[in-house]
Amino acid sequence: MGIEWTVSADKHEIDRADALYAMENAVYFEEEFDEPRVPGRAKPTLFIGPPRMPGGPLLEVMVEMIPPRTIVVFHVMEARPQHLERMDD
Repeated sequence: MGIEWTVSADKHEIDRADALYAMENAVYFEEEFDEPRVPGRAKPTLFIGPPRMPGGPLLEVMVEMIPPRTIVVFHVMEARPQHLERMDD
């Protein structure tokens, strides 16, 4: 599996290792949760999970899954209320 990072993934200065940890240890996962950011591309997948540091704020990580084995990470930041609320649905 290949993991690619866009420039926008680094916008909020979250360490990439924390983003990967959040994905691997996600407490919430939703495929195709929103419309594509770029017309004609795949709908994004949302991961919400913890950073490596215990007790740190949950992170939201948005990726585009490109078959057969590529993940493009395009958004990483502290989880916002609108996404944390998805966990209650």
